[in-house]
Amino acid sequence: MTTETFARLALALIETSLTNPRKTFDAAKLQELADSIKASGVHQPVLVRPLPGSRLEDTHLDPATGKKRTVLPTHELVAGERRYRASKLAGVADIPAMIRELTDDQVREIQIVENLQRDDLSELEEAEGFQQLMQHSGLNADQVGAKIGRSRAHVYARLKLLDLGSDARAALSAGKIEASTALLVARIPDSKLQAKALKEILDGEHDYQEGKRVPLSHRKALKLVQDNYMLKLSSATFSIIAADLVPAAGACDVCPKRTGAAPDLFSDVKNADVCTDPSCFHKKEEAHAAAQVAAAEAKGLTVIAGKEAQELRTAGYNEKLKGYRRLDSAEDSPTDKPLRKIIGAQMKVDGIKPVLIEDPRNKGEFLECLANETVLKLLKTVEAQAAAASQASAGDKAPKVSAEVQKLVSDKKAKAEAKAKQQYEREWRATLVKDAWQSMLMDGDAPATFNTELHRYLVVRAARNLSTDDAAAICQLLDLGKVSPVSAVTDYARETLDPDTLHLLIIMQEASDTETHTYGGRVPNEGLMLVAGNVFGAQLEQVITEIKGEVKAKIWPKVAKTAKNATAPAAPQEEGAGGAKGKGPAAKKSPARAAKLTAEEATQGIAAAMQGIEPVASAKAVAPQPSQLGLAVGFAIGQVVQVTTDSSKFGARLAMHKWCGKKGTITAHIGKAWDVTFKGRSGGVASFDEDEISLVEGAAA
Repeated sequence: MTTETFARLALALIETSLTNPRKTFDAAKLQELADSIKASGVHQPVLVRPLPGSRLEDTHLDPATGKKRTVLPTHELVAGERRYRASKLAGVADIPAMIRELTDDQVREIQIVENLQRDDLSELEEAEGFQQLMQHSGLNADQVGAKIGRSRAHVYARLKLLDLGSDARAALSAGKIEASTALLVARIPDSKLQAKALKEILDGEHDYQEGKRVPLSHRKALKLVQDNYMLKLSSATFSIIAADLVPAAGACDVCPKRTGAAPDLFSDVKNADVCTDPSCFHKKEEAHAAAQVAAAEAKGLTVIAGKEAQELRTAGYNEKLKGYRRLDSAEDSPTDKPLRKIIGAQMKVDGIKPVLIEDPRNKGEFLECLANETVLKLLKTVEAQAAAASQASAGDKAPKVSAEVQKLVSDKKAKAEAKAKQQYEREWRATLVKDAWQSMLMDGDAPATFNTELHRYLVVRAARNLSTDDAAAICQLLDLGKVSPVSAVTDYARETLDPDTLHLLIIMQEASDTETHTYGGRVPNEGLMLVAGNVFGAQLEQVITEIKGEVKAKIWPKVAKTAKNATAPAAPQEEGAGGAKGKGPAAKKSPARAAKLTAEEATQGIAAAMQGIEPVASAKAVAPQPSQLGLAVGFAIGQVVQVTTDSSKFGARLAMHKWCGKKGTITAHIGKAWDVTFKGRSGGVASFDEDEISLVEGAAA
């Protein structure tokens, strides 16, 4: 058991250790500690041991003057050099110390562990400390991690940083890259590739917010390294268990540079069979390619590799080769079978050997090919053999033809027949068009070529192209119902005796969109105006003016002004066709579109006027009764009604189902329909027939 004693030792009796891993001390922080010691002393004793005999020679001289010391040191500082230095700055004479008998190995371990527990320890200092602890104490990564409270993976990651080149170490120390990013670089075993990867990471990318280039983030640096500095062994063109390709490197499956050999370092790489040394990988590719070329040449084969092979590469993603066809790819075959299956036997008969071409897209991989002209010659030979076999009689000896050759012949025949049929179908139709057109131009006595059935053909096509909204509007005008409006209009087009009139309606409806465009010389609502112009002639503008006036009065009813003490509201004056308000005799309506004020319109105007009248004490306003205004008895504008709960009454009007059972106020009467306004967040306006609503008794109008 190690014994230790406590004492206050004079600073002159303590000599610093030569093995302390900490070499630098922050001057400002050291002065702060000195000020604290001067004010309140040292609160934690330093650790010392009796000065070992090996230190007597180097401690009898004063390092500052080179002269013999008057007071020789008696103890060596093991831990607490920062407190020792600060005490000297503070000018104190002694320091509290724990004195312990320790061997050199024990001193070294204590110093390393203490140094590793510093708050300001850099990643490289920590890595060097782990290395020193393992070398002097014989500990492994698990034991080191247990001693300092770190995981095995953390220890291995820090130790790997020691493999960084000088430039990468400088970048890490300067804070240009983080330790996690530095580890990505350290895992690259080749120093030149390390330097290249570091440059790409530091060059980084342009940051538009900062307006300058910034280093890559860890995530992007990880992708860069994995994509450009790691290679999957599964894609290797050579055997990964071959140890003789590059004898110095050995086999890939047992290589220490394989990710699976150091799972703690490569936890971010899911595949264990990934090579981290691209230089070695490419050397093996070259060695494998050289071996293949030598073997091919020994067999008398022609070999095309390197730059010559690259010149045969086709553009884009096409893997075909210029002037050659691959024997083992169906892409280069006239059928779905590779060429070798079709002409392979004939190649042997004719003594034709394949050409070995290095794949332009996969270095080190070779493809067996034949020149295009050689392939075509062989195909003609086997086709001739197939033809001879099909014509041979039962007693004749027919040449043996493979199934692949038979398929080649049948496919070729089928393609020729399909091509001929396509040309035939196209030609007879084109000829018919030409002859009919010439006949139409030349034969003045020919019967009318544009008849009802042709117009029906056009209107059916037009109906099929209607939008759902346009088709629904036409269904309402024709009373066709609203279920599948496009189909309803199309069916009507097939049956109507007057397709030309229906076509005019479709043209008007399609051209009635409010979002009409005028670019490119287009006329707003051109189709609508053309048809309506043919109907109303020169009076079109007058008709449009009248319609606009009536629609405006319907949507924005004007409130009539009443004289004081009036007993009843006056009906609002109507605008004439020219837009001026009538005074005296009523303005004459356009003969093209004669119109008069209906009872419903009068009711709306009166109700709107009544809403703007303030009650006067000296007069009594008498509200007109519905029967007096020509309205249906039982309903009137302003009454509260409730919508039926029987949704079946609405038929295909599915949108009306949401109003079932709701209460609202009648605000308009148009034809047979009553407009009901609903209040609240889900309110709105909807039109109902009389059997779809009922009066709410006792509700205020």
